[in-house]
Amino acid sequence: MIKADLLNLLRRQPLTVNALCESLGVTRNAVNVQLRQLQAEGLVRRARTPVRNGPGKPANLYEAAPGSEDVSSSAYQVVLAALLGELGSRLPAAKLSDILEQTGRMLAREAKLNPTAGFDEALRAALAAVERLGASTEVVEQPGGVLVRNYSCPVASAVRTEPCVCRALAAFFSEATGQPAVEQCLRDERLICQYLVQRPAKGARRARPAP
Repeated sequence: MIKADLLNLLRRQPLTVNALCESLGVTRNAVNVQLRQLQAEGLVRRARTPVRNGPGKPANLYEAAPGSEDVSSSAYQVVLAALLGELGSRLPAAKLSDILEQTGRMLAREAKLNPTAGFDEALRAALAAVERLGASTEVVEQPGGVLVRNYSCPVASAVRTEPCVCRALAAFFSEATGQPAVEQCLRDERLICQYLVQRPAKGARRARPAP
């Protein structure tokens, strides 16, 4: 818990290593190890102005980095599920589906996924992107395509509220690979997300994603 406690302290105010040691009751080595990890994750940074406490070299101040405020938040799934439920009650199904598909395509573009890199390379990059979001994927070869199977859906709570969320992820893979993709999710007691991505025919020009 030292890491989480340290970050919580630095969210309140910039502190030196000595001050962190005193507050947490741990050694300098323990604090420095956690500080290095938090800095590597982009959650903590050195403050611009060191603090001077008497003679000698000024002590570095550390502070929580911008964007670290919600790193431990569990509100996103709850808010997303509630938002989708409200949108589903106000919008026609086709309109909501279109919004989600365009959202999936936008996510692929913002991740700078490049379908011109070649199908296999583009698919690997897309899989890596969803893995970073918390997915656990495998690829199963199918006639004419590949089935992307995900055993740990990052948006499972939202999918259970509004199943057409899966179309957003299908559109994500379509935009990322430049090939048509359709969702084939299994929504039984346990949710398993599946997306069938069409593999380009040998010698054929790659299909362009829908606008």
